[in-house]
Amino acid sequence: MTTDILQPSKLEIGRVISQTFGVIGRNFVAFFLLALVLSGLPTAVISYFQAGIIGDQAASGTFNPSFISASVLGLLAAVVTASILQGALVYGTVQDLNGVRPKVGECLATGLRAFLPLLIVSILFGLAIGFGMILLIVPGIMIACAWCVAVPALVADRTTITGAFGRAAELTRGNRWRIFGLFLVILAMLIGLGLVVGLVSAAVIVPMALAGASPEALAASAMMIPINAISNALTSLLGSAGVAVLYVELRRAREGVGADWLSKVFE
Repeated sequence: MTTDILQPSKLEIGRVISQTFGVIGRNFVAFFLLALVLSGLPTAVISYFQAGIIGDQAASGTFNPSFISASVLGLLAAVVTASILQGALVYGTVQDLNGVRPKVGECLATGLRAFLPLLIVSILFGLAIGFGMILLIVPGIMIACAWCVAVPALVADRTTITGAFGRAAELTRGNRWRIFGLFLVILAMLIGLGLVVGLVSAAVIVPMALAGASPEALAASAMMIPINAISNALTSLLGSAGVAVLYVELRRAREGVGADWLSKVFE
C-alpha cells in the first residue's frame, strides 16, 4: 500500500461527517453488534434494575439504599464497557480507513487489551470537562475541543496516559473552532435521533400509561428496554467512530498524511 502524502490544511467538517457515516455504513453489523453488547445492553440492564428498586420504594414508601449502590456500580460498569467499546471502534475504524475489513473479534480484543488506560483517560477527560463546566461552561467546552481525540491518540500513537492528552492538544491546535462546529452538527444529529426515539417511545408508553401502568412499569417494560438499548448503542457507535475519524482527519490536516500510516500501529 502506498503512503498517502497530502499538504497540511484545515480540518474539513464535511469530510469528517461523510467519512464517519461511510465507515459505519460499511461495517454497520459488526460495529452495531459491539455497540449493542458494550453500551446498549449494559445501560438497559442498569435501567431495568433501577426501575425495579424505584418501584419497591414507591410500594413501601421508604428509601432503599441499594438504589445508590446499584447506581454507582452501574455507572462504573457502563464506564468500563464504554472504554472497551471506544478502543474496539478506534481499531475498527482505522482498519476500515486502511481498506481492511475489521473483524468483531479483533476489534474486541484490542478494546480489552487497552481498556485500563482507556478507562483512566475517559475518567480524567470526563472530570476535566465537568470541572470546566462548573466554571461558567466555556472552559469545559474548550477542554472538550482540545482533548477530544485523547482516546484514539492513546490507542493509535501508543502514548502514555498523560501523553495522550498532550498529543490530542497538539493535533487539535488551530482547528478547535472547527471542532466546536463539528460538535454542534453532531449534537443536532443526536437531537434528531432523540426525537425519533421519543416518538417511538411515546407510541409504546402512551397506551400503557392510559391503561394505568406506573412510571416504574413503563421504564421496565419489555418494549422500552430494547428501545433504550438500541438508542444507546447507536449514540455510542456514532460518537466512538466519529472521534476515531476525527483523529485521522486531524493528522491528515495537520501533518499532511493519510490513514495508511496507521496500519503499522496494529502490526
